[in-house]
Amino acid sequence: MNSEKPLSIENISIALIYDEPEKLIRSTEQPFPPEAEAEWETQETINRIADAWTRNGCRVIKFPLDKFFLSRWASEHHAIELVHTVVEGWGAPAREAWIPALCELSGIPYIGSDPFAQCVSMKKSTFKILCRALGVPTSDFHLVLTEEDIHQIPESLLNRPHFLKPDCEGSGMGIDATHSVGSSPASSRLACKQLLNEFPDGVLIEELIPGRELTSALIGNPATLLPIAEIEVPDGVYGLSNKSKEAMEEKITFPTLTAQMRQTIQSSMMTLQKQIGFQDFVRFDWKLNSSGSPMLLEANPLAGLSYYYSVLPKMAEAAGLSYEALLKKIALSALGRQNNRKFWYGRARINSKTVAMND
Repeated sequence: MNSEKPLSIENISIALIYDEPEKLIRSTEQPFPPEAEAEWETQETINRIADAWTRNGCRVIKFPLDKFFLSRWASEHHAIELVHTVVEGWGAPAREAWIPALCELSGIPYIGSDPFAQCVSMKKSTFKILCRALGVPTSDFHLVLTEEDIHQIPESLLNRPHFLKPDCEGSGMGIDATHSVGSSPASSRLACKQLLNEFPDGVLIEELIPGRELTSALIGNPATLLPIAEIEVPDGVYGLSNKSKEAMEEKITFPTLTAQMRQTIQSSMMTLQKQIGFQDFVRFDWKLNSSGSPMLLEANPLAGLSYYYSVLPKMAEAAGLSYEALLKKIALSALGRQNNRKFWYGRARINSKTVAMND
């Protein structure tokens, strides 16, 4: 007979960690670009997430990633039972892994994928290499890391419709209808050079996929597949200009897909979850090629959870899940790993109340 106590989030202390929703302090030494804060959640969203956790019976600790964060973490993290991070940070390919890695070091369970999955997904070129190795359909691409690399872009790619974007960014950063869709080899080389100056972690040039844009998602453990949504934007380029943190400007619908489309998307998601280790919630972005077959663009293991402008909660709602029910489901999924070996080291070294003394 199984005597294990059922998992519950009732009365647990959950730390909501987020980027301080204020402008970064810019200086000559730190000339942050105008869009550096583009991925950060608004205070309204942070408050709404905190309220949802409270309605779920949790004790919420708001934990902004500000100049006091590390000192506060050192003194308060022992009282935290679960972490929900929406931290995006800026400037580092590993930025979405900062808080999950800190949680593992501190022995505290957290909602979302582990640092490895976060880092692999952030670097789109590496993720696409893995997709190819695993048989997940994705478009042809070429990575540019230096200006010298620009001259090595295959003519076969530049002479057909192609798309340019930063290799390690999200929320449409560096993507705009004025330069992202390649119009000629010469203009694309120039755009690539300009993007590389602003996004030195690399520029990805992909074969342009002409069809509809879809998004799919997995949540919970065992994983539940949410209804697949279609995203439409006025100019056809899903970039920063039409990704607002104040309103949902894109049109979200739930189309009827063929059985083959659904099978390709679902089997690809399950393969990637198994091989890369996505946990709790992850969203995948797709486009249909000229034959109507889904081609994977990228994975978003830190997909937005804003109740009024993020796509994933809309997909959950279409599946019959309220906002609070969505958060509860991913929290229970995370708590199911609370005794995982990834937390042993932190609990033994960081949280141990017994200090071994040398003779």
